[in-house]
Amino acid sequence: MMRQVRSSFVTSGVLALCFFGCNSILDNKSGTLVTADEGGTQPEPGTPPDMSTPTDAAVPDTSTPPDSGEPPSKDCPSWQQMCDGVCVSLVDPVYGCGDPSCAPCPSTHSSMGCQGRKCIVAQCDPGYANCNAQANDGCEVDLSKPATCGACNAACGVATPQCSAAGLGFQCTNGCTPGAPLNCNNACVDPNTSTNHCAGCNIACPVVTNSTTMCLLGACGFTCKPAFHPCAGKCPAKTDTTACGPACTVCPVPAGGAATCTNEVCGITCAPPSHVCGGKCVTNDPTACGAGCTACTVPANATATCAAETCGLACTAGYGNCDANAANGCEATFATDTLNCGMCGKSCGALACVAGVCQAAPPPP
Repeated sequence: MMRQVRSSFVTSGVLALCFFGCNSILDNKSGTLVTADEGGTQPEPGTPPDMSTPTDAAVPDTSTPPDSGEPPSKDCPSWQQMCDGVCVSLVDPVYGCGDPSCAPCPSTHSSMGCQGRKCIVAQCDPGYANCNAQANDGCEVDLSKPATCGACNAACGVATPQCSAAGLGFQCTNGCTPGAPLNCNNACVDPNTSTNHCAGCNIACPVVTNSTTMCLLGACGFTCKPAFHPCAGKCPAKTDTTACGPACTVCPVPAGGAATCTNEVCGITCAPPSHVCGGKCVTNDPTACGAGCTACTVPANATATCAAETCGLACTAGYGNCDANAANGCEATFATDTLNCGMCGKSCGALACVAGVCQAAPPPP
């Protein structure tokens, strides 16, 4: 398994150099993406440093969300849908811009946005372009190649066949420059920073979805985009319930509810009328009644109940709560109570109550 890379000791100046010099391609042989061990263990020689801190800013669509007329979920308003146990915007690229799968918009060398509930490329990573105007493959063109040197279809000619870095872009030249001295298929690169040719020609760093690929000192790495985090060589969303928090925990799904991942901590939501109590979803449970999860007191001659999130009681057969006071339970004994003979409010007057029936008192023995 490829391991992700950590970057706590990389300086901002080196990162800036790497950002415009790192350009991954698909037609080279792949380099290996590895990571330093957890707990501060020093990496082995040749292992790239940690680059897991997000650096690129996503550009979400902040336009007014469209009203579909029917809410995607019965528990969410019409401009939201239920994803990972919470209601989210229909124009959030982290949840696919309203796609029923809730899968993030695929981001390859790009930051994504939403338009008309569809994924769009909001911004390309430095050194890449979205030449086919499609969102599903992100910014697919590498501008460091001679065939697309600095712009879509800007092919280098015979007189200047090499494509070399020039400031933050690229231009055709008739020779490699000191800053990019290695000629790899007419692409002039620095093998210390080029993700196409990391440490040597045609050694491409692996491309991780929703990340920025990097090469630093001839070693491959990547940084997850904002709203995503590193997990086992991938960049799932920070709200992904199958990879929650730094430990990438699979959040447990409760019966009658859904798992959530908020602020890198697992949680649950419950479908109404259920509510959360002790990590479970409960409904009308007298041991966890209402929002306070109250344990209802068991009254005399009765059982405790919970209805409409309020504690109550159900009298045992033969007893009644005739004074409507739940504190003393079901105080009336229908079999013998002359004021409540057989039922609440039925008085026997001067007669006796025998087995729940008013009748003359039996003669003394």
